[in-house]
Amino acid sequence: MQYKLIGNTMPAVEVLFDQAGESMYTQSGGMAWMSGGVSMDTNTNGGILKGVGRMFAGESMFMAHYTAQAPGAMVAFASTVAGEILPINVGESGGLICQKGAFLCAEPSVNLNITFTKKFSSGYLAVKGLFFRIFRDREWYFLKLTGIRL
Repeated sequence: MQYKLIGNTMPAVEVLFDQAGESMYTQSGGMAWMSGGVSMDTNTNGGILKGVGRMFAGESMFMAHYTAQAPGAMVAFASTVAGEILPINVGESGGLICQKGAFLCAEPSVNLNITFTKKFSSGYLAVKGLFFRIFRDREWYFLKLTGIRL
């Protein structure tokens, strides 16, 4: 898999699959465009409970998986708001805790889990208290950052 970040204010990430069977996943509605030779499947990505947990955190219950049927297939993912896309190699970072809405797309081996702040009431009363915890050994995922990074 290879990727290319394109655009400035409204960026996208184009993912070029090197071989058949490689795939990426995103929330429903995260795909911007794709070439022929890519199949799409939608599921809860980890079971109903994980999907419901994402839903309570303000994210999508279902995830869309895009799989290359042939080498050279391409799919692009874009944010719906102005900002920046940041590629993260989980093998180097060891994992990351992010705000809701930060996840854009990832390879299938990247796990998304929900975690709460130490004070449960802040997560319960204000959605900004809920976070995604993203982790895996050595795969790539992409975050969307809104606004301007200084």
